[in-house]
Amino acid sequence: MNKLKIISLVKICAFSVFLGRAYQLYFFGAPYRAILWDESLLTPMVEGIFNYSWFDYATSPKVDEWINNLTRFSSYIFLAASIVCLFWDKIKYIRLKRLILGLALLLLLVIGICMVKDKNYEYLLFFELFIQFSAPLLLFFNIKLDIIESKKVINVLKFAIACTFIAHGLFAMGLIYLPGYFVDMTIKILGVNETQATMFLYVAGVLDLITSVLIFIPKVAKYALLYMVFWGFVTALARLFAGYSSDFPSMSIHNNTFLVIYRVSHGLLPLIVLIVEKKYRTQLIKLPTNEN
Repeated sequence: MNKLKIISLVKICAFSVFLGRAYQLYFFGAPYRAILWDESLLTPMVEGIFNYSWFDYATSPKVDEWINNLTRFSSYIFLAASIVCLFWDKIKYIRLKRLILGLALLLLLVIGICMVKDKNYEYLLFFELFIQFSAPLLLFFNIKLDIIESKKVINVLKFAIACTFIAHGLFAMGLIYLPGYFVDMTIKILGVNETQATMFLYVAGVLDLITSVLIFIPKVAKYALLYMVFWGFVTALARLFAGYSSDFPSMSIHNNTFLVIYRVSHGLLPLIVLIVEKKYRTQLIKLPTNEN
């Protein structure tokens, strides 16, 4: 696969992240209230700077409308960023590209922080986002897309992949806590009971941790990445299958599609690294050797 095709995959990866988030925020909202309605955190600012009582602030229709408008604006930024990423090398205005992409990355960071706050400071949720940050950041810092095949870049991408899979693995194993929707998805898709679902998730979690280490070992990295490509796409599509209801087919698809779209990156980024490493190994094999 040539460099242009690899770059296309990077653009599609970034596009899917932002399109999924735009879909999510436009139709289902953002977790901004986890911080903006945190009394202990914002009372000093609300009462000290704006001279509002907390009750007036928390019950104000204007504040609620402002948060809704912020959410809607954020969805537009994500949509614009998805288009910019998809047509990255067609858009010549570098500052405009970086401005839109920078805003989208900042919003993604804020959403990650809000998610952690909303789940009682469960920091592993933030590490799950590392893959989703990676392709957009690669575009942001690599305007000309001329260092895609750099070994340093590949190692950074591997680190991001490992962080996401380790977070997934720890959750699946129940070492922090086992998310109930993990169990529910497994039961619905595989048709097993709760005990079997828990065991299946534990094994999957162990594999996530093992492959997160193996991708840094040259002789076996290819096989670990192949597993991650497969598992990344499977876990993305699982959201759609597990959430599907034959009684409300269109509504159930609508409610879960955004989860699939931004998680496509969990399979795409390992695929990009796998392809680049394969190309790198092929080039090394073809290099002429000096004979004495």
